[in-house]
Amino acid sequence: MPHKVIVSDRAVNSFRRLLETVRSTSLVGAEDARVAVINRLRKLAVNSTGQSRKANFSNLEGEIRSAVAWNYRIYYLIEEKRIVILDMIIDNEN
Repeated sequence: MPHKVIVSDRAVNSFRRLLETVRSTSLVGAEDARVAVINRLRKLAVNSTGQSRKANFSNLEGEIRSAVAWNYRIYYLIEEKRIVILDMIIDNEN
């Protein structure tokens, strides 16, 4: 059964800022980014560990992972019945 995906206020604000940055140069690019991130969040609901890597935060408890969508890295916490999206940042590695 799919996990419920909860998006934190911080992640929503980060997502909005990232899209505004892209929108300033390309409306089509902003829409592509928005669709890519939303599709990735849907995939996390079904397979929370697929195409992701374990984040190395020693001071935080729980399984925190990250996944990439478009040029963004999405950090999330895996709980028993839900996925909590913690933050989204620009990923310079990809």
